[in-house]
Amino acid sequence: MKLNKQSFQIFFKYISYGLFKIFHGNIKGVVKLKKNQEELLEVSFNNKQKYSIYRCKYSRIYTDTIHDTAFIKNNFIIEGPSFQFRNNVIVDCNKNIVFNKGTPRIKKKLKGKIFSLLTGGGGNSNYFHWLFDVLPRLIILRKKINLDSIDYFLLPDTVLPFQKESLDLLDIPFDKRISSQKFRHVESDEIISVDHPCIILNDPLKDNNDIPNWIIDFYKNEVKSKISFKNTPKKIFIDRGDSKSNIKHLRKIINEKEVRMYLKSNGFDIIKLSSLSFKNQIELFHNSKIIVGLHGAGFTNILFCQPETKVIEIKPSHVGNMYEKLGNKLNLDYVNLVSHSENINLKFPNQLGDIKVNLEELKKVLI
Repeated sequence: MKLNKQSFQIFFKYISYGLFKIFHGNIKGVVKLKKNQEELLEVSFNNKQKYSIYRCKYSRIYTDTIHDTAFIKNNFIIEGPSFQFRNNVIVDCNKNIVFNKGTPRIKKKLKGKIFSLLTGGGGNSNYFHWLFDVLPRLIILRKKINLDSIDYFLLPDTVLPFQKESLDLLDIPFDKRISSQKFRHVESDEIISVDHPCIILNDPLKDNNDIPNWIIDFYKNEVKSKISFKNTPKKIFIDRGDSKSNIKHLRKIINEKEVRMYLKSNGFDIIKLSSLSFKNQIELFHNSKIIVGLHGAGFTNILFCQPETKVIEIKPSHVGNMYEKLGNKLNLDYVNLVSHSENINLKFPNQLGDIKVNLEELKKVLI
């Protein structure tokens, strides 16, 4: 009997699953690390936010690169560093994907210490999640452990320009960076992880509206101190025409041509952030006096604005206020220009529809 392509793929999947069960064994249950200098350390910032550092000796890590990451020792999943997102909530460790699917990836062995900065799918390519969910983990770790002692930094990915450039800026050696896209199942002498920098109340949608002050201070002080500022435009409109989303009606300005013409006639430069290096984006937002743009990850750069910079965020009414709240913490002159949504895409309830900007309202807030 001949197998068609689909039948062969299913057959191969189950054979592979069986082989991985034989070589790696079933996940038996859940364990916790002991609170001591060897396994579980605690750090705090400003005597407020507290975080744990997890040191998993002779263990392995498996990730699906999106929703689930499991730290495993002796075929027990380790509670704390392991995470599993379901509908934007971290659920019980017993619901991790490895209990149902095992660890169906070839296990790679590395000697030394691996520090995991994995954070879920957002960190793979999203600028906001990279700056707020991934990089701050380095700051948590170095409170107790010297970064020079780490042999490998396991990152969501390492290929995008802002990922490479920000890691360069923070002096993370190139030959120590490994990507979860290639290292989905890895074993080592010690695998280290830390709590999520922002998710404190176990509600990502709420927690992202209140970025911890220590993260803001890190970017305002430490990161900006590494930049030699040059002259850049003072009035900018962020052009999202370079957005990589293929989702129809996710979020676009229907009358963008009209908006651009008006802004250009009033001395604005039209900027595509993807054409700029990480350092150039920092420079641009630091030097700008007025910033206008459609809600998106590029607004993460308001971290680098000077106090009282005027920021006008164009957005649909249902989108959250995370950038406005960040702007308030930074003492910016922040304005939400809420516009009506059209062509609503019900598959993406947090970021519905294209919008039409009321040009008269835009003129008013600019004045």
